[in-house]
Amino acid sequence: MLNRIQLAFDVSGLAWRYRTGVQNLYWAFLAAWSNQEKFHENFDISFYDRSGIYNSQIVDMVGAAYNPCARAWWPDKLRRPLQLLLRKSDFLAPKLGNRINHVWNWDIFNPEGCRGSITIPDLLPLEYPQWFDKKFIYLTERSLRFAADEAEFIFVISEDVKQRVEKISGIPAERIRVVYPGIDQDYFIPINKDFANSVLRKHGLESGCYLLSSGFLDPRKNLARQLAAFNLVLSRGEKGIKYALTGLRTSLSEDLIRLIDSPVMRENVIFLGYVPKDELIALTSHSSAMMYCSLAEGFGLPIIEAMALGTPVITSACTSMQELAASKAAMVDPFDIEEMADAIQDVMGWSDGKKAVQGDINKTFASQFTIQNWLGGHLDIFSGKDESNRWL
Repeated sequence: MLNRIQLAFDVSGLAWRYRTGVQNLYWAFLAAWSNQEKFHENFDISFYDRSGIYNSQIVDMVGAAYNPCARAWWPDKLRRPLQLLLRKSDFLAPKLGNRINHVWNWDIFNPEGCRGSITIPDLLPLEYPQWFDKKFIYLTERSLRFAADEAEFIFVISEDVKQRVEKISGIPAERIRVVYPGIDQDYFIPINKDFANSVLRKHGLESGCYLLSSGFLDPRKNLARQLAAFNLVLSRGEKGIKYALTGLRTSLSEDLIRLIDSPVMRENVIFLGYVPKDELIALTSHSSAMMYCSLAEGFGLPIIEAMALGTPVITSACTSMQELAASKAAMVDPFDIEEMADAIQDVMGWSDGKKAVQGDINKTFASQFTIQNWLGGHLDIFSGKDESNRWL
């Protein structure tokens, strides 16, 4: 185990109790490191944490590789004071030496002597500033400056994001590496039927009789148009189907919540809020289709998660969704409500044979998007192999 490449990953952003968006990417790093001993032969990783809390979930996954600034006895209620001390004092900050340092892109910490590395998940705050507060816009701009001026390694999560980073920042394409994210390994494991049935009963749903959308309830997810398309399908005479939405509310969710609660929607639309991973897997597996017709995405984990379960996907023919799902999903114009409604009816009318064939194709495709390939793609590049996961 001599001469292992020395790495550091900032996991400070994982203090939030919900696993969404960028958090999922970093949880995947931890999960892959914890269950792939082969990585330990050539690499030594310190997962450091400046959040001001001691994250026992991370300890359970990576043990001694976890390097928190807070000790196990430090109370969570004193998280903010410790954060302030960490910002003002180098004495308390993690000691990284000359490690390759993969930063947390919303709060960049890269001490002198480190070889900087960053993952840019998207540039949506710059492209659609109306959907984001000024802080997110500033932090996205800062991440681009860090990538351009300080980072030795620049990663993105799709070819679409690579093109956008190159265009907006001027960073040469040869400096940017695409490594596709991996989905939780539980999506590749057969689902317990009794558990799945209990989840359906809990939420008042029937297998194969509902559409599902997963993600934040914000305008970018285009849920208002998707619900309008669903309502159009009902007006055409389709009966016995519902629309289930899972995810977290945001400051921009009020109009959508009012729509869901309106008389025209409330009978057939169910808002489940944030659901645990095991319930989401069961819900996705038994849905008629995953509706993911966003206006823009950096990747689109729910697309691959649905494919891994053999669930049909209806998604947008734009940004990374086109890159991931072309020829494997029903592709629509996210601004065209009638086209989305047609796609819903088409997919729900598939024969069992067509569902099985497309499901097998999609499962095979999705099997490449593992957490091992996600972390392994980074480690290959850190070690000089200069390979990106370009299997699409």
